[in-house]
Amino acid sequence: MKKLDDFAKDNPILTTSVVAGMLGITPDRLRMYDTTKLISVYRINTGQVKKRLYSQYDVEWLKGLRRLLKDHKMSVSLVKYMLKLANKNPKLHYPKGEVSDILKELTQNPNFKSVVEGFEG
Repeated sequence: MKKLDDFAKDNPILTTSVVAGMLGITPDRLRMYDTTKLISVYRINTGQVKKRLYSQYDVEWLKGLRRLLKDHKMSVSLVKYMLKLANKNPKLHYPKGEVSDILKELTQNPNFKSVVEGFEG
């Protein structure tokens, strides 16, 4: 029997194809988010290939990104810029609206710091 901790929101147990299906996108799109450093993904060695695994926090993070990128037609570079700005000034006041609500959600996600730090490296 699985322990409750095995299903914690920060436990990376979801595969690329499962997450892609949950978000209604292709696995290639998820890989693009990884290569552009919009998400920091856990990897596990499965022989010769490193497999990407996602946690529930990753899925929540990706949902926010998708809303900015797809629904609000923002570019990857603009999203990165806004996340960097939010990181440099945590007390930043956003104008009211859905975009500011999404940004607030993203800054409260545990992935926020590691992703923004990945922009620099």
